[in-house]
Amino acid sequence: MSERPGIVILGTPRSGTTLLRRLLDAHPNIACPPETYVLSGAARFLHEESFAQGLKIGALFGLGYAGFEDTEVLARLRRFAFGFFEEHAAKAGKARWAEKTAFDAFHVPAIRRLCAGHVKFICLHRHGLDVAASLGELTDKTGGYVEELHRYVTRHPQPLEAFAHAWVDTASAIEDLAEQDDDALSIRYERLTEDPEAVLAEVLAFVDEPYDDGIVERALGSSEHVGFGDWKTYARAKVDTRSVARWKSLPAASQTMLAGVCNPTLERLGYDAVSTEEENDEDARRRYELGLLLGRLKKED
Repeated sequence: MSERPGIVILGTPRSGTTLLRRLLDAHPNIACPPETYVLSGAARFLHEESFAQGLKIGALFGLGYAGFEDTEVLARLRRFAFGFFEEHAAKAGKARWAEKTAFDAFHVPAIRRLCAGHVKFICLHRHGLDVAASLGELTDKTGGYVEELHRYVTRHPQPLEAFAHAWVDTASAIEDLAEQDDDALSIRYERLTEDPEAVLAEVLAFVDEPYDDGIVERALGSSEHVGFGDWKTYARAKVDTRSVARWKSLPAASQTMLAGVCNPTLERLGYDAVSTEEENDEDARRRYELGLLLGRLKKED
């Protein structure tokens, strides 16, 4: 690895990656632009699938028949992708770059293949039920699903269930990388919001950069380079824990359903398992009737 490698943030969408991006970008030696989708684009270039009789098809295999070795193709693609980040950092007057695009989480194996040995990975996790609830809020606001979520919402009848399965797959792939690569650090969103200075100092030490006093205040005090990302971080003057454990406000039936999907992965990541007590038919009926009553009262107001 080079002496000053790039930094790649990986986290399921709605896991706090925008907050971490802003904190790193506020460092005097690191430039982290808004979401570029460069690495997920490179991952699509590397996509391959099995064809007849086990034959694989994709750019690497096609170029292999044309006489180009995999290592050469990967090196060219890496130079192409990294070149944008390096140029952005140079324009910002900084020596190092970091990249954060939340939906890169759906392309971890290909990004790992391209970047391993050339970057430091920061793997950010957030409680799966909070991620599912926040993804639900995001899709409600945007009115649609990005491509990476299509296969989940077509397989599962309830959107929250689909988002939970997406979290399990992406968080598992990210933690696989964190456990297997010495150049990867795994951190949790909840710790970041509870003690941002301490967690950021840990991250900076991992990437061999000194902690800079005032970096948190400086990060949240700037509205430059908004781009794509979580709009909520731009509406807050300080890091807080208001978004932690939001899942507890979900209906009991939803919590139970999500727990059944998420619990094994939650425990793997060090979270407590969520109770899976089933709601009986009578309780479900009463909850439904109460919802109707509240709805009528709102209309009367």
